[in-house]
Amino acid sequence: MERINTTVDRLQNRFETLTPAPLISNSLKSLVTEGNINPDEIIALIRLEPLLATRIMREANQLSNARKGGYSSIEQAATAVGFERMYDLLGIYAYQYYDEFEEAANYTPEAWKRSITCAVCMESLAAKHKLDPHEAYSIGLLHSLASAISEAHGDELAGPLTDPFGRLNSRLKSFGSSGLSYTLFRAWGFPDNFTDPIRFQFSPLDCITTGKMACLLNLSKWITGVIRESDELPDQEKGPDLLVLNLLGEGEQTLWNLVTDVSDCLQQAEATLQGDHNLV
Repeated sequence: MERINTTVDRLQNRFETLTPAPLISNSLKSLVTEGNINPDEIIALIRLEPLLATRIMREANQLSNARKGGYSSIEQAATAVGFERMYDLLGIYAYQYYDEFEEAANYTPEAWKRSITCAVCMESLAAKHKLDPHEAYSIGLLHSLASAISEAHGDELAGPLTDPFGRLNSRLKSFGSSGLSYTLFRAWGFPDNFTDPIRFQFSPLDCITTGKMACLLNLSKWITGVIRESDELPDQEKGPDLLVLNLLGEGEQTLWNLVTDVSDCLQQAEATLQGDHNLV
């Protein structure tokens, strides 16, 4: 347990110093500089910033009067902390490290794009399967936080835990990374219906609490890998898990149809970053 706690502590410390991905950083600063207090536009930007979304959800779930069961979506968390506090967090986050570190570590553009893509996939699938699309989007956005922290700092923070002898394969490393993300969110008070799909993202059929959401995350990761041409799953080349597809009652054609839907949503995200909220 000591090794696990040390690794989680390091991840938490590194998380606190991360800055937004360059693609969204200027949008956050412009919103604060202009004094924009339109709640819809603020939420639209927060949904595109995994680190700020994490901070708001963490604060909401650590409130002394947090509701029983906690908050599992960005929208729920923003309502819980209140608009003024949400706006304050955005301003502090947008400028906190700007003047201190010219080359501060940030969410890499690649990690950011993967997170947004997976979130959009989750939201689309959840709406079809009668699950909360806001919750699904938030899970998809933040599911790989530990990996993103490590990637931002250009090192393997999880190395001492997941690969002590330097010979674990990519599948075992991925399982270790998902476990670290799960542990981080648990330490911050996130509810089970948020953390369990993240814990079982590589083995959704083992999840007995929120199995359907875990299956959607597993499927969304595969779609993300196809769209972004990256290895979102250790066995990406084998295609989607047929057991997961059958359990959800989906066919492979659904996945290819989603590519178009996701592309449209990503265009909306790009428009939001450019300050055009008419497409949102």
